[in-house]
Amino acid sequence: MLKATNLKKEGFRILVLLIICFAYAYQKPILATGKATDYAALCLQLPPKRLGIEAVDINWDDIKPEKFSIDKKSGFFNQITNQRELSVTLKTKNGEELTVRMNAYNGRCLEVTGPLN
Repeated sequence: MLKATNLKKEGFRILVLLIICFAYAYQKPILATGKATDYAALCLQLPPKRLGIEAVDINWDDIKPEKFSIDKKSGFFNQITNQRELSVTLKTKNGEELTVRMNAYNGRCLEVTGPLN
């Protein structure tokens, strides 16, 4: 009888721990606007090799953030854990629009669209 009670207590503790971990994963903080703009600029200056684009040497005084959007990622696990992507559109003085899609939580560059690709 004593072992069954201890087993139930341990099972309850594990369940509570799993609920807390899931709640944290579901509500992770998203990047602030300033940090998202900085990560977008960093992605353009030092793009990951997997994107297949060259680094951009642009005067950053000529660029302003035009639009921000937060989108849900597709896929079953991503929907359950509320995963998001962040898109930042930057506009230059000559009218070019560059859109950088990144992970909304850590700023990892996923894709760059616009005149560069």
